[in-house]
Amino acid sequence: MKQFVIGFLLMMATSSFAANQAVIATTDFSSGSLSSLDLSTNVVSKDHLTIHSDAVVRTYQDKVYIINRLGQDNVIVLHQDNLSTPLTQYSTGNGTNPHDIAFVSESKAYISRYGYQRLLIVNPVTGDSLGNVNMAAFADADGIPEMSQMTIYNNHLFVICQRLDQDNGFAPTDFSLIGVVDVTTDQIVDQDVTSPANQGILMASTNTSGAARWGSKWVLSNVKTFGDLADGGIEVINLATFKSEGVVIGESALGGNVNSLAMGSGNKGYVVVSDANFANLVVGFDLGTKSVSGKLSGLSGGYVPSLGVFDQRLYVLDRGSFSDPASGGVKVFDVYTNKQVTGPINTGLPP
Repeated sequence: MKQFVIGFLLMMATSSFAANQAVIATTDFSSGSLSSLDLSTNVVSKDHLTIHSDAVVRTYQDKVYIINRLGQDNVIVLHQDNLSTPLTQYSTGNGTNPHDIAFVSESKAYISRYGYQRLLIVNPVTGDSLGNVNMAAFADADGIPEMSQMTIYNNHLFVICQRLDQDNGFAPTDFSLIGVVDVTTDQIVDQDVTSPANQGILMASTNTSGAARWGSKWVLSNVKTFGDLADGGIEVINLATFKSEGVVIGESALGGNVNSLAMGSGNKGYVVVSDANFANLVVGFDLGTKSVSGKLSGLSGGYVPSLGVFDQRLYVLDRGSFSDPASGGVKVFDVYTNKQVTGPINTGLPP
């Protein structure tokens, strides 16, 4: 059987199958579609299914989950062998803006809702509600915690709460944090019992844009304030100790505001940065030596929404530039040499 790797956020799936296919959300920002890429042949199957123009893809076992975000607020469930016919589709609540789904099993998962206080608990295959977790204690003054990326480690769910000010153009507030939930009890795990109310893991920076797991380390790219290179960077969360290890590499060293990232090993990874001219670049980094390697060549300079590493290959989703939209597609690099080995691979609508 095939295993799929996550599409729009191109990451490894949680499954025991041998991975050989990626599922990719594509969009022109007014319409959306679903394509797939055979990683052994680099052959694309285009337009399996019409989806929201703002969607992300997650996989678990033999299922593919399309999270249709603000404006549709639902989840589409597909079987990996048929990406054209949904098994089911269920709502997360009007205006809740679902952002991520984290799986305990095929019968229990959590859905973060960016526009709502409560974390949804569901049977991910059927959509049946199993309850919710009130995360209001982690909100800023607007009452919404802005829950985004999530991960599960050692029976604990970790939920990034960006804490942006919706009444001020989603500007960063004084801090972001990570709420922790015990997946066996669905109760919040207080990180500071000496303080009133439930406390989360205090982050060193704010406004997370990308996240990647490697073992017990959760590597986050935090942009904080767009245009300011002095206040963001790559932060590491130690999930085993429930502590932040701080911003390991700052945005000034990386050369721009950070976006999506992917890890190729425990210390080495790649991150998308937007430079002073708003061109998107991809650079390598090493958390062990706190160093940054040169930018990859062959990219368009246009928007790169996501990337991921699989089998010593880096997959870059390049949407192309305004002057040369044909330069967009999936571009594949060798992680040892950082040389482009193929691409751009056309995905129909831009990936």
